[in-house]
Amino acid sequence: MSACLLGRPCRYDGRDKRDQELIDELADWEVVPFCPEEAILGTPRETIDLVRGRAIGNESGRDYTEAIRREAEDFARANPDLEAIYLKAKSPSCGLTSAREYDENKNLLSHRASGIFAKELKKWYKRDILKERR
Repeated sequence: MSACLLGRPCRYDGRDKRDQELIDELADWEVVPFCPEEAILGTPRETIDLVRGRAIGNESGRDYTEAIRREAEDFARANPDLEAIYLKAKSPSCGLTSAREYDENKNLLSHRASGIFAKELKKWYKRDILKERR
């Protein structure tokens, strides 16, 4: 589960997106928290946007795409038998079908893109175990 949904303050601004309903729903399950952006950039950190399918830092202009892909691959190899994966909606890393994608001039191309981490997980897991939470 995206760690921010568990209440871990790992978002870019050091806050969380605690989803108590989901936490209660999964109370009897073993939960594996993850946050690919925190693993790469720490917290707090610069924000990232999807720019033509690439994860680009808004302050540095740095391309984090390959690092996020490696995080997803490492996660999938370490956790091959998961029954469900809950991803944070609208995230440029974890958004399953709700990430915003921009062009180089920050013009919105889509608000239904997949984040880099989510896109990579689709290659490793059956699509029906991937779930998105607002």
